[in-house]
Amino acid sequence: MPRPRTWTDDQLREALPHARSWKDVCEVLAVPVGGKTFASLRNRADALTLDYAHLYGSGQRRPVIAAITDDRLRDVVPKCHSWNQLAMELGYSNSRSGGWRTRIEAHIDALGLSTEHFQGRGFNGLVPLDNEPVFTADPTPERLRVAATGKAIAWFSERGYVVSLPVEPAVYDLIVDSPEGLDRVQVKSSAAANRSVQFSRTLYDKTQTGSRSTGHYTRKPYEPGEIDYFFVVMADGSMYLLPYEVIGRSMQITLGKRYEQFVV
Repeated sequence: MPRPRTWTDDQLREALPHARSWKDVCEVLAVPVGGKTFASLRNRADALTLDYAHLYGSGQRRPVIAAITDDRLRDVVPKCHSWNQLAMELGYSNSRSGGWRTRIEAHIDALGLSTEHFQGRGFNGLVPLDNEPVFTADPTPERLRVAATGKAIAWFSERGYVVSLPVEPAVYDLIVDSPEGLDRVQVKSSAAANRSVQFSRTLYDKTQTGSRSTGHYTRKPYEPGEIDYFFVVMADGSMYLLPYEVIGRSMQITLGKRYEQFVV
């Protein structure tokens, strides 16, 4: 004995125009979703001469493309930015498979509509990227000091060395896991035309009287045992990896031909 219907003809009449699929109709009528339910709803809609040509999905008798009117395409095609945005606008959820695009493209071509503005498949980004550049500033020597550490990290990382950042107040900038162990690396930069590099560090000496504070800042060399390497970034893009023993306690050196063997 068939189960009695839990919905009325009037409810079906009200649900069909606003639904996109038989599944939507089932949800509105609060009935199980499935092939038998679709068939029952479709048969009753036929008996009541109700229009369901706009529905897509399981249980549909006509291809979805046939249900799309010319006016609908004229309205949505210029507004869409990709084929898959168009598919979703038309209510065709299974846009990643099937021959929907071939059929809809033929329909669009027959109407003389242009899709040249479409940006690829567009599953994730339905709005085209703005072609106007955002980051237009040029590199300047003043910013080299800020960028130098990142360049050093990239150089080691690209070669497979693990780089760590030490906690203050370490006197070195990086810790690099090398085949010999952990090496302490101090990063320096220079935009000087004569390739002069400052290898000193600034220390705060509270025992000295300063003119505008209670202390005094002074330049000091790096002492033996404090670091293992200097990584130097120059404004022309060249980089040097210098063992501490090469620089020692020198506080300023010009990187001329003598140091070319340390260019990396």
